[in-house]
Amino acid sequence: MAQNPTHTAPLSDIPDDRGALGDECDSDTSDTSDTLRGVDRALAVLLAFSRETPTLGVTELSERLGLTKSAIHRILRSLLAHGMVTQDRETRAYSLGFRVLALAAGVAGEASLRQICVPHMQWLRAATDETIGLYVVAGDVRMCLEELESPHLLRMAAGVGRCFPLDAGASSKALLAEGAANADLWRRTTGRLSATRRAQFEADLERLRAAGYIVTRGETVVGSASMAAPIRVGPHNEVMAALSIAGPASRLDDAQAERFAPLLLEAIGRIARDLSALYGEAPAAGRVGVHAAGRR
Repeated sequence: MAQNPTHTAPLSDIPDDRGALGDECDSDTSDTSDTLRGVDRALAVLLAFSRETPTLGVTELSERLGLTKSAIHRILRSLLAHGMVTQDRETRAYSLGFRVLALAAGVAGEASLRQICVPHMQWLRAATDETIGLYVVAGDVRMCLEELESPHLLRMAAGVGRCFPLDAGASSKALLAEGAANADLWRRTTGRLSATRRAQFEADLERLRAAGYIVTRGETVVGSASMAAPIRVGPHNEVMAALSIAGPASRLDDAQAERFAPLLLEAIGRIARDLSALYGEAPAAGRVGVHAAGRR
């Protein structure tokens, strides 16, 4: 559906002679900011690996992150010792280690959320014949937690684990439906937008709240369209995830979006009812709108 929009920013503004994971932590006199830089750089190394770049060498990492090779070596040695990366003995290239899977397995609620949502996603895919996606906030981006692809030969698919910006796309807006609930995330997401784009973003969210869902076209991929609604849980109406329907814009037109809206909101309501058993009372899903609540 799209190239992974997450990118690794150069870290050349961080001193090269410090920061290997653990270098500062062992000293009582270490400066806190230096320790945090070390953590940031270790995380940047891990985040440099992706489906598109599953293996990376020291030189590649050095160029991507703007750090010296010696700094990269120190970080990789520490990550290797903790099982977070592995190294091919022949090519000397690195890849993510199995310890990362252990961390993923420990994400609170992730397994339960997927387990509850998948049957309803299957129902929605059968009813629409389009790709159904489940998205959650992961730091400052949204991540595809689960996806069921359309049976059509021409279809849109993100791929489980792929990340997208939070300032574009139907699922992003569904996740930020209640921006005030996370003021820091809201500021980081909208702070980089122009005044015009921010005003449009806020107007889209108002329409989403009124209709219960939103439709966007071409915001993340040219020629694509998607519609999404927030999955809310608990007595405080908190947004936990977003459920989306995605397809080519030529097929997911205005009329089709109107037909799919009640189905999307029905799936949201079913998920909310099932989640209520785990997370407490779930509020009713948004009203079933008869118009697409989003920018075309």
